[in-house]
Amino acid sequence: MPESAFRAARESHGHDNPSIRSGMYVPTRREVAKEPPKWLYPVLIDWMWESPSELIPNSVQIAEVKSVLLARPDAADPAVVQIIAECDEYLACGT
Repeated sequence: MPESAFRAARESHGHDNPSIRSGMYVPTRREVAKEPPKWLYPVLIDWMWESPSELIPNSVQIAEVKSVLLARPDAADPAVVQIIAECDEYLACGT
């Protein structure tokens, strides 16, 4: 995501507001590849389903997330499989 998208999201959702809105954090490829599924699941769910319009991921981005997940050494772990299924569901919605 470009920095301009984050800036626009902060501005449109009140950068003076001390609370952080769900979906304002977009994980890096490294985080998708390395972070534990317990940490990654809520981050990805919030990004996919709760992000402000400026940060809504497109199908290419979620396909990339899925590709990184499938390349993880723990890709067969049920928790990672669940995240992959969430990506598939998001892709099926046609965003």
